[in-house]
Amino acid sequence: MAVGVLGCLTLMGTTLMYYSNRTLRSAAYSGADSGSYGLAEAGINEMMAVLSRPENNALKKYLLGYQADGTTVHTVSQYATGAVEWWGTLDEASAVWSLTSIGKTKNPTGMSEIRRQLTAKVPVTPTLTQPLNNPAWNYVYSSRTGNTCDMTLQQTVQLGSPLYVNGNLCLENSAAIKSGPLVVKGKLTLAQSANAVGSPSAPINEAHIGGGCQWKNSPWHPTCSSADNVHATILDSSPTQIAAPTVNWDAWYLNASPGPYYPCLAPSGAVPSFDNDQGSAAAPNVAKRNFSLVSPFNLTPSGSYTCRTAGGELSWNASTRVLTLRGTTFIDGSAYISNGAVNTYRGQGTIYLSGTFLIKNSILCARLAAGGATCDAPGWDPNANVLVVVANGPGGVQVPVGDSIQLVSSSYQGALCGTNAVEIDTTAQAIGPIVGSTVYLGQSTATSFPSLTIAPAGMPGSRVIYAQPNPPQLYGG
Repeated sequence: MAVGVLGCLTLMGTTLMYYSNRTLRSAAYSGADSGSYGLAEAGINEMMAVLSRPENNALKKYLLGYQADGTTVHTVSQYATGAVEWWGTLDEASAVWSLTSIGKTKNPTGMSEIRRQLTAKVPVTPTLTQPLNNPAWNYVYSSRTGNTCDMTLQQTVQLGSPLYVNGNLCLENSAAIKSGPLVVKGKLTLAQSANAVGSPSAPINEAHIGGGCQWKNSPWHPTCSSADNVHATILDSSPTQIAAPTVNWDAWYLNASPGPYYPCLAPSGAVPSFDNDQGSAAAPNVAKRNFSLVSPFNLTPSGSYTCRTAGGELSWNASTRVLTLRGTTFIDGSAYISNGAVNTYRGQGTIYLSGTFLIKNSILCARLAAGGATCDAPGWDPNANVLVVVANGPGGVQVPVGDSIQLVSSSYQGALCGTNAVEIDTTAQAIGPIVGSTVYLGQSTATSFPSLTIAPAGMPGSRVIYAQPNPPQLYGG
């Protein structure tokens, strides 16, 4: 009987040891499995970190392993508890990333490693606007210095826009300034009796002139006054300090969409050639921003075209004469409008040109006035509808040497920025802010324009912000 009892106890002990070991192995496996899941989550987080870097454009399809030959390279990261393997692909049409992450840990049972796979969808939102960062965009702004006259108002110009001159300002013929504010960091010269800033009965709101004034043959005065035919409610010699907007040529050459490295998706019509020697989008190169397109692009041709990307649009409807824009576009050449018609545009966007910009015998408005023949200045809301054209060319191609932008017998409602001169020629009119090394206003009357508080993302002087990822969605695994 004692032997039987001993046998039963031995059997019970063996059974208990079996279940105990099995429980320990199961617990160890469960812990390793949880570790694999945690590593897979870490892989998703790594990919989100890459997409979220400020210097990265989340619409660049090569960020998470995709290669120019169509293959996808997987990234492997080692952790103390194991490894994670991850990759991602972008659906450019829908602007959605598909992320895959595999966490791997050692199997405590000695069998094959434990793997857990996670997948996620990440929608990307293009950054189209941001708060205005540079107040220069509420002026006609001349950045040049070092000349007797860094900016000159001539002929019958009656300036009704805010004006900022970094250097010296000269008024000639019968030119006058009818509205403020006026900021001149250098000297103000009024050459003729008819030259004036405001009038005794209608002074401008404010004038800040740092280098003094000279009217006709009168002596120069270090502090301007009504004796210099300068009339302002606030008149002092302390110019407001506003830096010229910085143009991020290289950043937008690499990231404009549509642009050299972000071509149109399913284009129709004769869309722009954004570049002709940019090379592969897998290895973008700022050295290819070289003004390689010789022939200027016609923004408003006789036929319609449509160019859309996940990050923007530049399209033209020839029937309705409407230019649609969204985001930032870059053309490594010049562009022009000369269809002899009244045209409008819709949207908020910036067009960068390595070359020059010309509008001739044509009108381009954000909003038409009653009758549909001219632009509506007071009714325009530039915070909802504005085109910014930024041109880098030195002239000689479609515009005079020394000009980046020229308007000839035309009207334009929007913002203009030239590395060199911006010339608003005879019988032409610009409604909106202008930034250039100098600004020639010809015989035109510069009309006032509403203030900007919201800027297109690509507007010079703004922080460079690209498309951003949204939080991961539709987890699987």
